[in-house]
Amino acid sequence: MLNSSKQKLISLFQLFTKLPKLHRQLILGLCLVCVLLVLAPVSYQSGSTDIALPALADPEYVAAAEQTVVQPNIPDYEWIVEDGDTLGELFSLFNLSYTMSKILEADKNILSLDVINKGDKYRFWLRGNDDSFDGKDIVLTRMEQVLGIEHQVVFQRNGDGFEYQETILPGIWKQRSINGVIKSGSSFYQSAVAQGLPANDVSVINRLLKSKLDFSRHTAAGDKFQVVLSSQYIGDIKTGNTKVEGVRFFNRKKVYSAFSFKDNYFDSAGDGLERAFSRYPVNARYRVSSRFNPRRKHPITGLIRPHNGTDFATPKGTSIYAPGDGVVKRVVRHKYAGLYVEIQHSYKYRTRYLHLSKSLVRKGQRVKRGQKIALSGNTGASTGAHLHYEFHVNQKPINAMGNKVPVVIGVDRKSMLAYKKRVTELIKLMESETLTKVNLNADNSG
Repeated sequence: MLNSSKQKLISLFQLFTKLPKLHRQLILGLCLVCVLLVLAPVSYQSGSTDIALPALADPEYVAAAEQTVVQPNIPDYEWIVEDGDTLGELFSLFNLSYTMSKILEADKNILSLDVINKGDKYRFWLRGNDDSFDGKDIVLTRMEQVLGIEHQVVFQRNGDGFEYQETILPGIWKQRSINGVIKSGSSFYQSAVAQGLPANDVSVINRLLKSKLDFSRHTAAGDKFQVVLSSQYIGDIKTGNTKVEGVRFFNRKKVYSAFSFKDNYFDSAGDGLERAFSRYPVNARYRVSSRFNPRRKHPITGLIRPHNGTDFATPKGTSIYAPGDGVVKRVVRHKYAGLYVEIQHSYKYRTRYLHLSKSLVRKGQRVKRGQKIALSGNTGASTGAHLHYEFHVNQKPINAMGNKVPVVIGVDRKSMLAYKKRVTELIKLMESETLTKVNLNADNSG
């Protein structure tokens, strides 16, 4: 018996020695803990002792409290756009091409999916095959389009379709001055960009002062410029959005200026620098077949399908005219909006023209008020030939027929004191970092 026990101990020891070093250390540690537990003294106190029991919560209260816990809303898939990517390729990856057509149907009213830019972020919430609408293994319930830290569009499934919600955060705007001098062999554009002024804002200055100064012909080396630029921030993060608050350009013995006030631009005397808009993008008074209605519902599905513009019953081929000066930002074919053109008139104003038969302009082209830009048609999801016309103010559609069309004549008398105060503040900021000792008070904007 003793020999048998001894033999077993030897066998166990041999097995122990064959174990990896880490395993042997763990076993020895556990043995040591067991020995310490056996030898540790146990404290015992006679007599009764009141034990404080924890208070029991109301089961209904506990259930309600558990329901209020917000679970993190984590997407099932996130996609950051790279060069060459298309939205169609992504939807095909999940076999959701039919779902994409339903999202594009909702997108007709916002047109945020036409331009896919590098760095844009898309988030997808998916679930399994329990919906006859898609008929696939994957069902899209929600898609978020992150166009910037301040701009997001959400497409949310509702029954057999999608509805959208757009969020644009105002953020805060921080000012800084940019001063420079045109060097020999350079231009205003090159010099301003070299000083950190975004190219888009250089174009804005060109547009504001073009009636008083031809930058391509009348500027020369030694000319000076001062700009107050505002940049948008969400918290401490720059969004990339900027706007010119004021500019002064010193050309020979004259000073040309533009200052923003109540979302429009004026010279130092308070005269308007932007041309007024035409109310209608057509020459004749065509019947309005559908009015602006941001809460319109689809008659069959009941889904919210905003009508963000005004429909004119124009025959196919009717000439369409730009209501104001601007730059063509989009010429796009959309499954539901058809061929459409978008014009950016300023930081504040933007117009769109849908269901066109032909575009007469191209992306990036400058247009003037009254210039023919397109021909009306019946493209996309349209029941008949017409023009769908949208007018946007600060990125939001408004009723162009029911609101005052922008008419910039000059600062009114009641606002003149406030305007002069703003001009003084902007000039003070410009001069805080001036590079020269020119007489900056000799402002001649005429």
